[in-house]
Amino acid sequence: AGNAIDDVLTVALFPQIGLKFLENRNNPAAFEPLPQAEAAQPVAKAEKSAASGIYTVEVEGKAFVVKVSDGGDINQLTAAAPAASSAPATAPAGAGTPVTAPLAGNIWKVIASEGQAVAEGDVLLILEAMKMETEIRAAQAG
Repeated sequence: AGNAIDDVLTVALFPQIGLKFLENRNNPAAFEPLPQAEAAQPVAKAEKSAASGIYTVEVEGKAFVVKVSDGGDINQLTAAAPAASSAPATAPAGAGTPVTAPLAGNIWKVIASEGQAVAEGDVLLILEAMKMETEIRAAQAG
């Protein structure tokens, strides 16, 4: 009778499973057996390879070529050659005037194309910020 409140709560929260649990509470065969703790076994040492290994390791963005001998000692450490950049090279900026926006946002639509002649006040692009669209206009002709 000491668990009466807990039993009522168990059946109220879990009507089907709670009732089955309470009917079999003292029958350990009705439940899954407890997991057995596996005996701790020492980890077998990995077989050493006969050949030394040369690896390229990257640490904080810098690549190093590392040669590891059979015993695991580092024999040689040299900086790796810089990898070729996969990003396309940007074209040098022309003699144009930078266009600044009054607020930060995402470019929603580009109206003017690169190299196109524009008059002062022409819409260059539409910027989206906080679900509002803002027209970015040319400050001068060019």
